[in-house]
Amino acid sequence: MLPSIGFLTSMLTGIMAKAGIAQLTKHGYMPQATYIKAALKALKEDDLDQALHSYQLAVKRWRPSQRSEVAAEIIASAISVRIGKLQSRLEELDAVLNPPWFSRQFWRNRFGKNREMLEELRREQEGCQEAIEVLRGLLDQLKEKG
Repeated sequence: MLPSIGFLTSMLTGIMAKAGIAQLTKHGYMPQATYIKAALKALKEDDLDQALHSYQLAVKRWRPSQRSEVAAEIIASAISVRIGKLQSRLEELDAVLNPPWFSRQFWRNRFGKNREMLEELRREQEGCQEAIEVLRGLLDQLKEKG
C-alpha cells in the first residue's frame, strides 16, 4: 500500500523546512537568543569550543545585548576557572620536580628508579602549559568579539 500524495508532500515540506532552518542557524541568521541558549547549553555540557562558537554567532550580526554580555562573562569565568585549576596543578608538579636541595624529595629525584615517574610528570607539566595557552587563546577570542 502506497502512501498518499498529500502525506508525501507534507513530509517533503517538513524535511525542506528543517533543512532550511538548519542552514539559517548554521550561518547566524536566527535570533540572538537562540545562540545564547546554545552557548549556555554547550557550557553546561562542558564544551568550551561550541560555547564560544555559539557566542560568536550571537554577536556576529547583532550588537551585544545584556544577555550576550552576561553569557560572555559566564564563558570567560568558566575559562578562568579552568586556567586556575591548571595553574594550581602546575604548582604541584613544580614542587615535585624542582624541590629545594635540602628536602627529601630532592634526593629521591636523583635516584634512577624515580626517573620514569619524573619524565611522566614533566610530560604532564608540558600538557598543562599547552592547555593553558589554548584556554588563553579562547579567552582572547571571546574578548575580541565582546
